[in-house]
Amino acid sequence: MSNFAPGLFDSMLTWLAAAGHALPQQCVLCAAASRHALVCTRCESALPRLTRACAGCALPVATGTVCGKCLARPPPWDCARAAFVYGYPVDRLLLALKYRGALACADFLAVALARVIEDIPDAVVALPLSPSRQRQRGFNQAQEIARRVARQARVPLLRGLVRVRDSPAQASLPWAQRQRNVRGAFVALPAVAGKRIAIVDDVLTTGATLRAAAGAVRRGGARGVAVWVVARTLPPT
Repeated sequence: MSNFAPGLFDSMLTWLAAAGHALPQQCVLCAAASRHALVCTRCESALPRLTRACAGCALPVATGTVCGKCLARPPPWDCARAAFVYGYPVDRLLLALKYRGALACADFLAVALARVIEDIPDAVVALPLSPSRQRQRGFNQAQEIARRVARQARVPLLRGLVRVRDSPAQASLPWAQRQRNVRGAFVALPAVAGKRIAIVDDVLTTGATLRAAAGAVRRGGARGVAVWVVARTLPPT
């Protein structure tokens, strides 16, 4: 699918973030002409999509709609949707958005996420960063994706969650510690009460952060909670 070296791939994404959609461009994955699209049609069709996934955890399932683990211990949300498996080259697009502000990637990824949504909620809420991390990064990648997905779904984007406790980045912790790390980190705002809310984030890994956020939205009076993510990390094998 791609014959790009990682360095060249990253350089092209940086250029695209600056150039935007002003001129016809090349596909960032294979360098073929892609008109005004970030990814050409051929590469887009070959991306690692989740075609059959559990409605509870968004992990692949062979049969049924809910896996055995989610039947035994349902998550604190009603359903989870993910567009892709987290891996190359989707990870490159997400990292370019998250750390280099390549907003062209947010456009592409939000459209892909919108395509897997089945039930339309009353409103969309982005998973918030802590104020210190927001200042450091300058923007919230989940907010950028959520804004575009809300537009695609034609529902409002609410400021429905705040992060009240800063904590170490989840990626720096062993899987077993992540749930303790985000316990009590989120508080829902009154805007979520009585509504069916979709919480948007970039990646679902252990689910600890989104569990904490969904629990806060439930306690805030939401009558339904969904989780929408661009990509789902597969468990280690």
